[in-house]
Amino acid sequence: MKERAMALCMEGENCSRAILRAASETYGFPLSDELLMSCNAISAGFGVGGICSALVAAVMVLGILFPVEEAKQKSLILLCKAQGNWNCVDCCRLSARRENCNDLIGEIAEMLEEIICEE
Repeated sequence: MKERAMALCMEGENCSRAILRAASETYGFPLSDELLMSCNAISAGFGVGGICSALVAAVMVLGILFPVEEAKQKSLILLCKAQGNWNCVDCCRLSARRENCNDLIGEIAEMLEEIICEE
């Protein structure tokens, strides 16, 4: 999933769309055009440098794949890992540390996949 998310980003998909599309292809869940279009409003940290939209999309994937309580637990794990790895979860600070976000999207996809596979 990591490589696919990074490839989608390189092809011009925004962060959240890259994560959602890669997860959809990997785990076989359908994506509606409306869901993908909604990613346009959350890219670049909701347009104001807020929470990273790739992380938001990863949380959305967990909501698609797991029952409510398990999705909430796994989302908390994901966000805590991100905070632990980078000391922040906001777009401005995460992107300021990089030339582009492609590697970050790959790291988020990799973390997401690990959390999905955890028992």
